[in-house]
Amino acid sequence: MSEVKYPVSQTFTVLDGYDIYRSSNLIVALVVVQSQFGKDLRLYRWMKRNDQWKVDLCRMGVGRWKWNEIATKANEFIEKYSLKGSQAAAPESE
Repeated sequence: MSEVKYPVSQTFTVLDGYDIYRSSNLIVALVVVQSQFGKDLRLYRWMKRNDQWKVDLCRMGVGRWKWNEIATKANEFIEKYSLKGSQAAAPESE
């Protein structure tokens, strides 16, 4: 059985995507979609339940976010709070 890389709603066509995190039970990704309303950059988090991917936390448009500022602030917090290493990258318990 072939699995869809990004299991978005059937009202969207996936144009591209980037995995922020992926495991056998969790996907967090930025996905570019096309719908009847146009193109959008969306942030998703899916969890696999009973062998089906379900939107778990978010499915929101993020195209207007200030990505450079977000990256700068995230790096600042990583430095300030010594979040480097395996603990910062460790996923929540699944």
